[in-house]
Amino acid sequence: MGRFVENEFKVDRVLDLRGWSCPWCIVKARSWLKNMNPGEILEVISTDPEVQKNFPHVLDRSHDQVIGIEQKKDYFRLLIRRGSDDKTDPSAGSILL
Repeated sequence: MGRFVENEFKVDRVLDLRGWSCPWCIVKARSWLKNMNPGEILEVISTDPEVQKNFPHVLDRSHDQVIGIEQKKDYFRLLIRRGSDDKTDPSAGSILL
């Protein structure tokens, strides 16, 4: 996981969590992800530096994956790809870049 180039991915939804802290950021993002289709991308904006380590760690247990983290001057920007809910799908959660 590294930095990503602006406009490299089509973002489907944006969740602005500036001022929120973990674990609330994760709870809110997971709630939004559940309402998205597999393959869609959620952009999360947060001021909590803990999102850099917490999001990848928590989402590691799901089929959703952090595909990019970017540190801006006053916030962090994360891109999360919604994974498949189908446990039998061998490509569930895989990243295609």
